[in-house]
Amino acid sequence: MHQEVNEQYVKDLLSLCTLYNQSSDLDSALYFADQAIDVALQINDQEDLQQAYHLKGVVHYYQAEYSEALKDYFESSNIAKNLGDTSAWNVSIQNLGKAYEVQGEHDKAYIYYKEGLELLNDSSSARLRALAYSNMANILYYKEQYENSLAYHKKAIQIRRKENQKNALAYSYNDIAIVYRIVGEISQSLRAYKDAYNILDNLGDKRGLTQVASNIAGLYIDMNKLDSALHYAQESYQLATNLEARHELMGASSQLSELYERKGDYKSALMYVRQSHSLYDSVFTQEKMREVALLETHVRFKEQEARNQLLEEQKKAQQASMDKQLVVTIASLVISFLLIGVIMVFIKERLKQRELTKRLTAANELLQHQQSELALRNEEVKEHNELLNNLNEEKNHLIGVVAHDLRNPLTSALTLSQLLEVELDGDNQDCAKGVKNALLRMNEMITRILDVKAIEAGHMNLNMSSFDIDEVVETVVENCEHTAKKKDIQIIQKLKPVTVFADPNGVRQVLDNLLSNAIKFSPKEEKIEVEVKICSEEQASVIIKDNGPGISKSDMKRMFGKFQRLSAKPTDGESSTGLGLSIAKKFIDAMKGDIVCESEEGKGSAFIVKVPLDVKKSVAS
Repeated sequence: MHQEVNEQYVKDLLSLCTLYNQSSDLDSALYFADQAIDVALQINDQEDLQQAYHLKGVVHYYQAEYSEALKDYFESSNIAKNLGDTSAWNVSIQNLGKAYEVQGEHDKAYIYYKEGLELLNDSSSARLRALAYSNMANILYYKEQYENSLAYHKKAIQIRRKENQKNALAYSYNDIAIVYRIVGEISQSLRAYKDAYNILDNLGDKRGLTQVASNIAGLYIDMNKLDSALHYAQESYQLATNLEARHELMGASSQLSELYERKGDYKSALMYVRQSHSLYDSVFTQEKMREVALLETHVRFKEQEARNQLLEEQKKAQQASMDKQLVVTIASLVISFLLIGVIMVFIKERLKQRELTKRLTAANELLQHQQSELALRNEEVKEHNELLNNLNEEKNHLIGVVAHDLRNPLTSALTLSQLLEVELDGDNQDCAKGVKNALLRMNEMITRILDVKAIEAGHMNLNMSSFDIDEVVETVVENCEHTAKKKDIQIIQKLKPVTVFADPNGVRQVLDNLLSNAIKFSPKEEKIEVEVKICSEEQASVIIKDNGPGISKSDMKRMFGKFQRLSAKPTDGESSTGLGLSIAKKFIDAMKGDIVCESEEGKGSAFIVKVPLDVKKSVAS
């Protein structure tokens, strides 16, 4: 039942895609085509997947995104072929040919159209048969086989009239009109164009009207009826603008530019030719620019070849009789006309290249200006960095002086508080004990500040040696047992003998800090796990895992910074300097190790300290 619902959902998406495509809302059509593809892939509905790729290709074709359309048509073709659906396969082949045809790759288009004709059989629908005939007629036109092109067009028109395929019939009229126009049958061409225009107007096919109106305008230009041509060209331009059809808009702009130039309105002509060039740049890719370069080389070769041929003909003419002189003269005229055409094409391409060069020059100048500004900014940043470094050195010096000057009177005060704690009793002893604890916390803070100063100044003295890290862990746990018992917290040890190469005092200080934090932030009567393990061929790890409040994502990003106090609070009012994790991180980094935290709010935290293994002992063992 669920499968059937999904299949119906895909069909509904395909229907929406078709409706939006017909109403020229191509972005919406593309969205629903993508949705249909996703659902069809999830439920492995190959038939609807083939149809979805086909519709997506049609939308990309109308958007003039021909490379994307080709990808979609290839997907549709392969799926239809695997399904054994000859009709759907043939339709995809016809679409591939059309995508190549519109990009001017007529030889590739002819291959696909010919394959489509060969796939026709008795079970092929009249609609598909007419489509194959129409496409073959169009490509034969480009190959200048006009009689064969007219014959295929008439076959397609006959089928579409009989089947009452009005929309397709209109396009057949438009296509045969183009052939009539090229063979000089102007009245036949105009009649066919008008028939196509009337059908499309009645059907409300705005996209088709755009192309047909442009073709009628072109025919009237040939007939030198400029006012009629301007009327249809403006209609084509307006329709293309409303449809946001870039390819058609490019043709309409070029046509209007030519018409206004012939009517003497050069300002309007310039406006439309600029729009046409802008659209040309957006529709045709860098690949087309390379093809233009190849065409330019080809034109030069043809020009030289034509000149050589002309010289050869002139030599032959001098040796020929008077009867052959006329033939040579006529041949020379034909060649001259060809040369003029080739030169005009060459000049046109050179002008385009010059315009591109001008744009590249402007872009390079802008880039150089931006590079100069960037160099200036870099110099300012360098000056600011130097100033900040000087200020940081002064700060470190000040911290060192203050910390050392505080330590001597603090040591005296701490000694005195310890004596008072022994000598006094009752409430007075409690007061003395509170003073002693406050002085101990201050002493710890000064010690850590001096550690930070030494680290930042690069004066960290590490005593790197081989030692058993499990023994260090046992010592740290033993030191913290008294604090843990005050909160009825049980520390569970999972130890194994592992020899590492690091600074034992530094490792002990880091683990002591992390275990103290775990006790601070754990609720009473909880458990803390401390585990030693080998995590890789090069590193051992100590994992300290608690069941505290956990650490938020925002705190995770800043937890190893200096003076960073996290949002979570100690569970029994303990204090914190905000330096412990920062110092621990710097110590471990200096020993070529790492420290990471895995945590989730409400589910506790796990701090993992990784230090290098003693490679020599590991190899020996």
